[in-house]
Amino acid sequence: MKRSCIAMLAGVMSLSTSAMAQTVKVFVLAGQSNMVGFGVGADLPAELRSQPDIWYDHYNPDAREGGPYASATSTDWGPLDPKGDARRYGPEITFGRAVAAAFPEQRIAIVKVAQGGTNLVDHWGRGLPPDPEVLYKSQLYHTLLGSLDSATYTGDRALRYPDEVTRLDGALARLESEGHDVEIAALVWMQGENEAGWSAAFRYGDLLRGFIAAVREDLRVPDLPVVLGRVSDNLYPANGGPIAAGREANIDAVRAAQVAVADEDRRVAWVDTDDFTPRAPDDAYHFDSAAYQVLGQRFADAYIALASGQSTSSTSTASGTGSAGGGGAGASAGSASSVNGAGSASSATGAGSAGAGGSASAGTASTGSAGGGSSASGSAPAGAGGTSGCGCRVAGGSAPGPGAAALALVTLLGLRRGRARGVRLR
Repeated sequence: MKRSCIAMLAGVMSLSTSAMAQTVKVFVLAGQSNMVGFGVGADLPAELRSQPDIWYDHYNPDAREGGPYASATSTDWGPLDPKGDARRYGPEITFGRAVAAAFPEQRIAIVKVAQGGTNLVDHWGRGLPPDPEVLYKSQLYHTLLGSLDSATYTGDRALRYPDEVTRLDGALARLESEGHDVEIAALVWMQGENEAGWSAAFRYGDLLRGFIAAVREDLRVPDLPVVLGRVSDNLYPANGGPIAAGREANIDAVRAAQVAVADEDRRVAWVDTDDFTPRAPDDAYHFDSAAYQVLGQRFADAYIALASGQSTSSTSTASGTGSAGGGGAGASAGSASSVNGAGSASSATGAGSAGAGGSASAGTASTGSAGGGSSASGSAPAGAGGTSGCGCRVAGGSAPGPGAAALALVTLLGLRRGRARGVRLR
């Protein structure tokens, strides 16, 4: 599998010495605006304002047209910190810290590509043509994967931004050029608010399954762990949300699909966002600063549970009751399921693979620690198997069969209710 070769740039996070070579767990964070994040960097505790031990490569396609995130674009690996002139952050800020604590023998690296107002139909699907209405949101799958993308872009599907520096392929190449063993550890996906407002909601499950399958296929990691953020019940009009009355079933459908996809796949988990405070009274699409910090921790806890391959239970976080506004299958108090992973190792380059818990030779991107509770060095990750209040629901055991999506939707319809606004996560 080919990879683009990108020259190393000197800087505070230069990987220029072979003595630094070590196994690197690379996490791919992607989605729409709640993955971009609206956290206020100036309000972060000092230990989260700059994290040089965690490598971060960030891109927001808004930069294609000189938008407000243009200054947030990375040119190389750098410390994990808020980005752009506004110094904003999303869930990565605590996700990186929590995963680093769980896997102290490995370097943690995060590649994030996220863009507000995007969907799987027009923007994130593999091999899509440019979006004729919003050009700068076009072909984000290719932006994320670059030369790892197996799709062909010719004719009316020609790349809108053919000279754009793509992200994951270049980020992996820079690590491998320094002799690091690389494990593509997981995809973390926060998206679906867009489809919840229109008819694509009723296809969201199939769209999401296709997206996950495409990423796993192109990375050659068939058991890649995936963590989903279920869209918030803040969207419901009864909760003061932005989606029009009469379209509650659309929101139900997206939320149910996210639960069903996790229930069907033992390597997929979802986390709850129903207890998050909106950013502002007139912006229920987005979360406040504190919520992004909690979301990052929940994503990390869900990944650690998947990676451990051990049984663990967790409950919804909405103050001990069924999640308000959307309910959600498995979101009621006391609901729990187990993580049931058996990690298989494969190589993202096709040039070799490592056994579970093993490390691959330099120049490969292996998944030696995806399951079985082993890190690439063969030791169990610290804290694996604990939930730490993750507020997540993770799949375990065999697939539940074709009725899972319908059952989840019925459950959501039964549990959906309005709730009073209050101060949460303050």
